[in-house]
Amino acid sequence: MSTRGRKAELKAIDGGLKGVPKHPANLPLDLIAEWEAICADMVARQILNTPALGLLESYLIARWSVQEAQRAIAEHGVLTKTAHQMLKPNPACGLLSKSLEAVARLGAELGISPAARSKGQFQPKGGSRDQGAPPDLDI
Repeated sequence: MSTRGRKAELKAIDGGLKGVPKHPANLPLDLIAEWEAICADMVARQILNTPALGLLESYLIARWSVQEAQRAIAEHGVLTKTAHQMLKPNPACGLLSKSLEAVARLGAELGISPAARSKGQFQPKGGSRDQGAPPDLDI
């Protein structure tokens, strides 16, 4: 999958969600706090709507997959043995690679990273871009 070309622009949404929605039932328990934090941030920037909730859930599931793959690699190593004692790559390495790609792509689409948030397209409509910076800074 290529990431070349112009990226989608997220803008403040008229009629966007006004509060943090309840987390999905299938979300792993250790990611509930992250769901709430990201939702609160997106609500504050006025870019969270109902269709974005599916993207956010996918992002968090990909983050969970990264964590699980890292645990499996730490436990079994990068290489594992087959039934005939031959070494082969740990399947968790492939899962880790794909999950990291998904996290990066979905995080950029949602404007989650600090670099993505600094772009004007992720600022609230009609809002100040300085977000409380000291007045003597040229932002």
